[in-house]
Amino acid sequence: MKPVICIAGPTASGKSAYALRLATAVDGEIINADALQVYADLQILSARPLPSEMAAIPHHLFGHIAGSVRYSTGAWLREVEPLLLDILARGKTPVLVGGTGLYFRALLQGMADIPQVPKDVSEETSARLQKDGIESLRAEAQQLDPVATARVLGNDPQRLQRIVDVALGTGQALSAWQAETHPLVPSRFARFCVLTPPRETLYARINARYDTMLRAGGLDEARAIFAKGYDVSLPVMKAIGLRQLQTYFNNLGSLDEAVEDAKRESRRFAKRQTTWFRNQRPVGVHLQTRAEQANFLEAVKGLAF
Repeated sequence: MKPVICIAGPTASGKSAYALRLATAVDGEIINADALQVYADLQILSARPLPSEMAAIPHHLFGHIAGSVRYSTGAWLREVEPLLLDILARGKTPVLVGGTGLYFRALLQGMADIPQVPKDVSEETSARLQKDGIESLRAEAQQLDPVATARVLGNDPQRLQRIVDVALGTGQALSAWQAETHPLVPSRFARFCVLTPPRETLYARINARYDTMLRAGGLDEARAIFAKGYDVSLPVMKAIGLRQLQTYFNNLGSLDEAVEDAKRESRRFAKRQTTWFRNQRPVGVHLQTRAEQANFLEAVKGLAF
């Protein structure tokens, strides 16, 4: 059996380009492990691979979900399992790439089989979030499940709401559900790396990439998303740059101000991602230079179990 290769890292770290190089070298197929690149609405602002890039190597789970859907880690895991089995059965190498650490943790450590939360519970939590704000939501999450809340870096409304929804909707804390899990891919069959460019290099890439997104039609993509009237609590609305551009569209600031705000928030997000991959499991090999990337590629070429 071929290994399951996982490529993680912060935004703009070069994951997509490296995944193409590696997949080409190992006769692989690429699977998306980024929570925003699953959405059809976010071709540009999620930095999804270009159609020409996806034509060169088979790509899976990119842009296949409507923005109105609350896609989750569990939904991703259910889609990944048959894909992995199919790719491995054909003698190919699965190459998973993305910046969503929870996807990789679920893949390699397992995920609890949590019952579906009743819709009215989620709607009530969303209403409280809109009325009382994120700090009130965090306080509620802390009271209901301090263990899970302690794992949330910063004010992440989606994860905090999930903690509250599960506790209220199932009668059991999310951390309790997660206590017993089983990995989809045992760690001995996986090779996991994290791209970690120097901070100055990463921040320069983030700034340049957002400018490129706008030139490629990012403004029109944002307008189209807002025109659909999506609930602001939907995951698709968490794409960095959307909130800042809405400020510009509403004549509450200039485009230059919106762009600088978006770049600043992207840099902060990259810092949080870097911290997560440094401190959370699964722990991967950290690749900072092109030479280290080349060495990792050579190590997985021809590897089989």
